[in-house]
Amino acid sequence: MRSLAGLLSSYTILVCGNSLLTTLLSLRMLHAERTTLAVGLVQSCYYVGFIGGAFGLGPLVRRIGPQRAFIGFGALTALAALGYLSFDSPHSWAALRLITGFSMVGVFTSIESGVNAAVANERRGRAFALYLVLTYLGVSAGQFLLGVSAPGSPFEPTLVNALFIVALVPVALIGDWQQASAPAASASAPPSALATPKRATLLLDGLRELTRVAPRSVPACVGAGLLSSTFYALTPVYLAGIGYPASEISHAMGIVLIGALLSQWPVGRLSDRIGRRNTMGAVSLVAALAAAVLTVARAPGAVDTVLFLYVALTFTLYGVIVSDVNDRVDQSRRVQTSATLLLVFSLGGAAGPTLGSLFMRLLGAGGLYVFALTITLALAALSRAKVS
Repeated sequence: MRSLAGLLSSYTILVCGNSLLTTLLSLRMLHAERTTLAVGLVQSCYYVGFIGGAFGLGPLVRRIGPQRAFIGFGALTALAALGYLSFDSPHSWAALRLITGFSMVGVFTSIESGVNAAVANERRGRAFALYLVLTYLGVSAGQFLLGVSAPGSPFEPTLVNALFIVALVPVALIGDWQQASAPAASASAPPSALATPKRATLLLDGLRELTRVAPRSVPACVGAGLLSSTFYALTPVYLAGIGYPASEISHAMGIVLIGALLSQWPVGRLSDRIGRRNTMGAVSLVAALAAAVLTVARAPGAVDTVLFLYVALTFTLYGVIVSDVNDRVDQSRRVQTSATLLLVFSLGGAAGPTLGSLFMRLLGAGGLYVFALTITLALAALSRAKVS
């Protein structure tokens, strides 16, 4: 893992910048008096770019190596971030979100390829656990950087760009550069690990395999994607709508995202004990209760507490779903099916901000969690359905 010190350090800084950018963009659009629907549509473009990148970046990362790929895609994110200072229209920001989503696929592929290539099989679980810890630390830290200047100030977009540029330094100067090679296969490999001339066929085969061995996994994964993307894109809008100032939004977002980090191991252990399906049902029901409270809660202390619980639960759903699938599929198909799951998750992610914003447009700020309540109840019902 020492050889990955620079790569992982750079990744943490870049994720911090990306987290800050996601929330900042929503708030800047509100400050510019854009509609909630416009916010949702622009934020959905990130996941559209993510899906597009997932179909074709794997061979490039394998050919040039994870460090070089990280620097290239990190530089692309920095260039896109400059655009938020240069343009001030939803159409321009939508295009920039597409570019950011596309380049972040390259970043994630570079990191996971680097980890897979650098560690032995018996250490892979610990390596990916560290990767997830750094992800949530970076995401949470990015939220605490919000609100350090007045709304509409160019300082925070400049800070985002600075973080993206600084993120290129550790990977360039620290650690041993690995030679370009195909990453070792693992159940947690990203979709790009499957890039071949017959990629579309492989993905369709993966979808058919998922439908055959774990029918609930596809709709469940879409639901998890819907919940995750709407939280990141629209919870800042929700908090602003119920009266939070920008500085309080950053504090609330940073704190509640720590819940996503703390809950992974306990929920994973629970799923080992009572089963994946029962765990998905229990988590979804309690998350639905939290979402119901958030539709009407307005006191900051109550909102912060319930939102922490909501995030701690909903952000474990994808891991439970992946574990359920890997319990059922043949070992030789695990990489293919896991990659397909991540793409299905991204499809839900692409639709989430737009659908959530429609609920908010019709029902006000609390409509976001009416949408979340609908999805979590559907997931709870799906966990009890006799489909497998």
